Amino acid sequence: MNPTENSQSFFNLPASPQAQREERGLEGDQAPIAAGSQVAATASTSGNVSAGGTLSSPQSAERASSPPTAMGGASGEASGNQAGGVAEPEYPSQGILNGKIVDLVRFLLIKFRRMELATKSEMMNRAMRDYEEYYAVIFSKASECMRLIFGIDMMEVDPFVHSYFLYPTLGITYDGMMHGVVGVPKTGLLIIVLCIIFIEDNCVSEEVFWNVLNSLGLYAGMDHFIFGEPRSLITEDFVQEGYVEYRQVPNSCPPRYEFLWGPRAYAETTKMKVLEFYASIVKQDPRSYPEKYAEALREQQERV
Repeated sequence: MNPTENSQSFFNLPASPQAQREERGLEGDQAPIAAGSQVAATASTSGNVSAGGTLSSPQSAERASSPPTAMGGASGEASGNQAGGVAEPEYPSQGILNGKIVDLVRFLLIKFRRMELATKSEMMNRAMRDYEEYYAVIFSKASECMRLIFGIDMMEVDPFVHSYFLYPTLGITYDGMMHGVVGVPKTGLLIIVLCIIFIEDNCVSEEVFWNVLNSLGLYAGMDHFIFGEPRSLITEDFVQEGYVEYRQVPNSCPPRYEFLWGPRAYAETTKMKVLEFYASIVKQDPRSYPEKYAEALREQQERV
């Protein structure tokens, strides 16, 4: 499976056994997640994006970056002729806009690695030249990809020049760039791991855990195009960092293992923040999961 195909399933969270009991299947519009997955597939590779949104050669990418044509060209020409030869404005195809989103995500990842602010003028100049009028939609989709795929949030620090500070989301202080695929933030995967554990009653068996990750295109012993080998990343790096506890089930023979939140996860984030992140992925209100919402609310009140 190539990276682009692999990315289509990432963040397409299935309903786990516990989630199925509470009817937590994916519902609603999944287009933003699908678009984000396409961006993630190319953001960590050296390939380019064609008008179709897939990895392509530099030649096809150059063609994709050529001036856009009007959508529905025949009808546009007809209406232009009826208006006395004045052509309607031309709009970029979705493929070209996706390419600009990819360019912006790549630029933002570089800014995050360098711990530099990203300004609107830089983003327009470096990632969307000639498409500045579409800044709002490109920026919105790119920032959504940064959050959902890489676990990176953007905070505006200067509203006059529109400069943004990039940082790991949900209060997490770990970015994981030294683990797995070096230089790529792993906070997004860490948050997904915390989501799975929380949704599965705060303790999930290894079998169920990997069944969910397999459905997202992550397999133990197989390198992932963004995160590297996920088993070592989760059971070694996430455990050593204190975010995940990986322990043997007492008295299990043969030995079975399970995952829980580690002490650093409890110290840096909350169940409510994780539930809200999960709900944003599946396009639901957090209160759609009353049991989990009540649990997260109780924890929130206990912390006060």
